[in-house]
Amino acid sequence: MVDYVSKNDYYEIRVASLITNLDRDSLLELYQPIIGARAASLYLTLSTQKKSPDGGSIFKTNQLLRSMQLTSAEFIEARHYLEAVGLIRTYEASQEDIRCYIYVIYSPKSPKAFFEDVLFSGLLIQSVGEKEAKKLANKWKVNLTIPEEYHEVSASFVDVYKINYDDPSFRKDFGSQILGRDHGRAQLTFSYDLFFSFIKDNSTIDIASFKKKDMKEIARLGTLFGLNEKSMAYIVIDEYIPEGSNHFDFEKIRNKCENEIRFSQVKNIQKSDVSGDSELADKIRMMEEVAPAKFLQYLQQGTKPARSDLAIVNSLSEDYGFGNGIINVIVEYVLYKNKNVLSKNYAEKIASSLAREGVTTTVDAMNYLKKLTVKAPAKKKTVTKQEEISEDISLDEMNDLLNELEDMKNAR
Repeated sequence: MVDYVSKNDYYEIRVASLITNLDRDSLLELYQPIIGARAASLYLTLSTQKKSPDGGSIFKTNQLLRSMQLTSAEFIEARHYLEAVGLIRTYEASQEDIRCYIYVIYSPKSPKAFFEDVLFSGLLIQSVGEKEAKKLANKWKVNLTIPEEYHEVSASFVDVYKINYDDPSFRKDFGSQILGRDHGRAQLTFSYDLFFSFIKDNSTIDIASFKKKDMKEIARLGTLFGLNEKSMAYIVIDEYIPEGSNHFDFEKIRNKCENEIRFSQVKNIQKSDVSGDSELADKIRMMEEVAPAKFLQYLQQGTKPARSDLAIVNSLSEDYGFGNGIINVIVEYVLYKNKNVLSKNYAEKIASSLAREGVTTTVDAMNYLKKLTVKAPAKKKTVTKQEEISEDISLDEMNDLLNELEDMKNAR
């Protein structure tokens, strides 16, 4: 499913747990270093919303984005962080062009539970360093050691209360739907712990062989090609080099990834017809969320992309550092301009131009390429210099281009 939000969406808040001031302190000191300030702020905002401005319990997403000064992409990223660590769970229902969400809010783990969880404590160490993490742990320590010369004199329950258990008051049941203390489960995408578990169970590879840069590349390839921890573990095991200091040939690992792609039908990418900016927003968010390998599959009606095409999208990720959105824009533009042929040289020329222009977002890439389409002369010649973009393209112009691209895809 491609995740996105629209200004027309609505949401409802349901608090699944008591949230105290100590929980908020825990959020800012322990969670914020691993989820970021934007996600922490979103959690605090959602957890304090009781009634909407009109007195109801339904809120407008557009008002939330404005009050927090967030873009839709920033909101989605922050929400994903909260979902990943179990602070919220998200439920969606759609009716025509309107989506409604229910955000269920959970309390943060107690400091004790946080530091006992190897995943959370490990992420904290990675974020702030081991020395600072120890300082935080010490801050939350409590001293419950009672000197030997002291003895307990606390009253027991029965010392104070004389209970008549025949009284019907003690047989009433108020049900289980009462607010208490509840923690959501962490939602993991690419889990290093799970990856290492498969490595340990299926090989004799020493975990110490994995350097930080190795794990980053393994996670990047897994994300790029849509492969889970188990698939990546088996690929790495097959290509492990026991001798020498460099144990991983990422060229071979990447080739294996290309052959291991799970090509599920990407039916949710094609959105129902809507008008105006909603259609454009759906297109942009789809491009940003879908892995380039699966985007190629979508353009090819579900068939497996050629190895050469996969090598091109990998190069755009590895050599230029572009994210999914910009890579997918380049792919669709090159296919559109080059008669459905994904040319490596053409793609790299476009990528180099975007890099020189300092393009970092999907929208900027579309604006720049739209300019090339509109300004390009009918007679073919080499473009040596592009003028400054004096104004953003209109939504109508962008929709015209997107419709042309869609016509190109449907004509295959």
